Amino acid sequence: VIIDPGHGGYEPGAIGPSGIQEKTISLGVALALAEELRKDPDLEVHLTRDSDEAVPIWQRGERATVLKGEDHAVFVSIHANSVGGRSAARGFETYFLAEARTEDARRVAALENAPVRPPGAGDDSGPPDPGLNSILNELRLLDHQHWSALLAEFVQQELSAFHPGPNRGVKQAPLAVLTNAIMPSVLIELGFISNREEERLMVRRDFQVESAR
Repeated sequence: VIIDPGHGGYEPGAIGPSGIQEKTISLGVALALAEELRKDPDLEVHLTRDSDEAVPIWQRGERATVLKGEDHAVFVSIHANSVGGRSAARGFETYFLAEARTEDARRVAALENAPVRPPGAGDDSGPPDPGLNSILNELRLLDHQHWSALLAEFVQQELSAFHPGPNRGVKQAPLAVLTNAIMPSVLIELGFISNREEERLMVRRDFQVESAR
């Protein structure tokens, strides 16, 4: 299992009304998830980052693919949602890699795919061309897209058992962080950091641990 805490370092991700950063929430949940999974001796667990460091989004799936080698694996990327001007938006949703079907999915893809350049970087430091169509074709050929959709359904079902926010369902979008992960992969939006109530919820240690479980 390769766990990917979204954002990090100079890339804070979305920022809540109280100043809480998405990168802090995603790392807290990821560390709790790694601790939970490592209780099973049959699982090998890796993180794309285990501290406040920047990892380019286009390299995260690639790292996961290298880490898994010839083994079976899944890739889980953890994030917090955000929307401007609609602070009442709430709820959780899980994504898998495919063409976006809704305007909301396109919004999330644009938000999560936006490149953030390190301080002092020039204009040429953006992400390389991901070749999305060929990657999607490869995932379909290997049936990873099917298993990703099933994994997303399972994650969403488990979260709905305790999460107080609305269940926004399973979505699909061309998410950069999942692009180079040649394995079943999902991106989880644990809630809206732009919503004061969910910002306070997601920063709580008990919520992070329960999310991991």
